[in-house]
Amino acid sequence: MAKHGFRLIDAEMHVMEPVDLWQRYIDPQFAGRAPRRLDERRWDIRTMVEGEVMAALPGGDSPAQSAAEEKALGERYAEEIARDFDPASQLRAMDKEGLDLAILFPTSAMYVTAFTRMDARFAAAACRAYNDWLYDYIQAADPKRMFGAAAISAHDVESAVAEVRRTVGELGMKAAFLRPNIYNDRPWHDRYYDPLWAACQELDIPIGFHETTGSRMKAAGTDRFRDMGRVHIASHSMEQMLACMDIIMGGVMERFPRLRFAFLEANCGWLPFWLHRMDEHYEWREPYGEMTHLTMPPSEYFRRQGFAAVECDESFVKHVVEAFGDDNLVTTTDYPHGDSKYPNAMDLFMALPLSDRSKRKILWDNAVRLYAL
Repeated sequence: MAKHGFRLIDAEMHVMEPVDLWQRYIDPQFAGRAPRRLDERRWDIRTMVEGEVMAALPGGDSPAQSAAEEKALGERYAEEIARDFDPASQLRAMDKEGLDLAILFPTSAMYVTAFTRMDARFAAAACRAYNDWLYDYIQAADPKRMFGAAAISAHDVESAVAEVRRTVGELGMKAAFLRPNIYNDRPWHDRYYDPLWAACQELDIPIGFHETTGSRMKAAGTDRFRDMGRVHIASHSMEQMLACMDIIMGGVMERFPRLRFAFLEANCGWLPFWLHRMDEHYEWREPYGEMTHLTMPPSEYFRRQGFAAVECDESFVKHVVEAFGDDNLVTTTDYPHGDSKYPNAMDLFMALPLSDRSKRKILWDNAVRLYAL
């Protein structure tokens, strides 16, 4: 399949999990605590985890509450809703967008580990259940066109390593998904996570960081805003910026030079500024002795190992390419979420002020490198 003469990879397409996924797939010992996606509305990403309604701020707003928004989403995803977002509807959505391949990320499963602290065994079981379901989902759709990003829990690194090895070795997953937020007050550069980074590097799969507003974790904006809109503006990009800085400046890319990291659904306009600011501090590092473990400027680590996602209508990408180049960018449809431009996301991308050479890299070449396809 080729759209406007280009082959297309969605570097971060989402699934909409069935309401009863965890009831059907989770280890029986956790059956009474199984997460579930709520279905009180025709389109609903809210998820019940450990008695908390996720995708809503505690005491604050929940997404898709207005009648106008509910109507718009219901119309946009009418076919998918009618089919309960089954495997055939995912394949049909790819065809509508002209996608050749897609890496599938979760929706509800983004929330199953989304507490600063929680029962690590339960979190690992919830991830394992989602990954088993995702494997079955892909097999029922088209395993030659869809690939999974495994959900893993950072609450316990040993179980995370075991799940990465299982999902890659047995289920054929092409990436591991993590939230950028801080678990258990432990930054990503902490040596505690080194076994996970080592396993991913050995298996040649990337880490895909993806924020989701409405969790129970510390996130940029939640300390001062109570409405979903402002928190969403802050958390998605700022949490990714902080994770990116932590991974680079904390020496993770130095210690694991073949491990790739993707910072997804956070725009890419911040990239030149943020890397430049890191480079400035690296150059002026005498007062900052903790930077002596780095052997090259932070921007060079990102060039070697980092990727950021361009939003399909992010015209500022022109300036990013001019400032930093086009070798570290991918793009996504964000299907089937409320802020997705589906079914016209790829048409909008084609209209961006980019050369055909850059479009080809962003739509295909870079994603092939990122996911080792």
